[in-house]
Amino acid sequence: MQERVLVTQHPLFLPCQFMAEHLIYLMRGLPSCGKSFTARQLAGVSGIVLETDEFFRDPTDPTIYRYDEALLPRARLWNLQRFEAALAAEISPIVVDRGNGRNRESYEYASRAIACGYSVELREPGAPWWQEIRQLLRDKQHHAAELEQWSYRLAEISQQTHRVPQSTIHRWMQSWRSGLTVEEILCVVERPATSDRTTAALGI
Repeated sequence: MQERVLVTQHPLFLPCQFMAEHLIYLMRGLPSCGKSFTARQLAGVSGIVLETDEFFRDPTDPTIYRYDEALLPRARLWNLQRFEAALAAEISPIVVDRGNGRNRESYEYASRAIACGYSVELREPGAPWWQEIRQLLRDKQHHAAELEQWSYRLAEISQQTHRVPQSTIHRWMQSWRSGLTVEEILCVVERPATSDRTTAALGI
């Protein structure tokens, strides 16, 4: 699934900065659904994957992950600055591996990309279990019990990586927007940023 905004059709587009075939992929999806795997595939050998969670990994041993909610604002700024550096270096594709949605953070990535002449696409994982979950999310009220079961399963899988609690995953499910477009992200109303991991992805 993908949604593309052509740079020449958006008011942030600057003609002097146009670079053909320069792409930004904004990943969508819940934890433990294959976002990172798909992100690496999209980046290939010429691109780069930028993930806020990398901030919490030990630089000498990437398998060690130490999440600290108090440092989340710093981590988000760090990743955005890396994104800006990649834009300046004209790297393509750039894959932003986070739960992008209709929120201020995603707007910051999408608007900066378009201002630099990139095309922006939303991408989701190709994992079979995500395909099942995303269908359930189209009618959350009718599939509430099944989604709750999936939230426990995803939280269990997540213990091996980011350790996202079941309550957080379930909340993100309730806030999931099916069929979100890049244009909707670019039209997001400005609101204060939050440092709470449990609410940071509301509007996904």
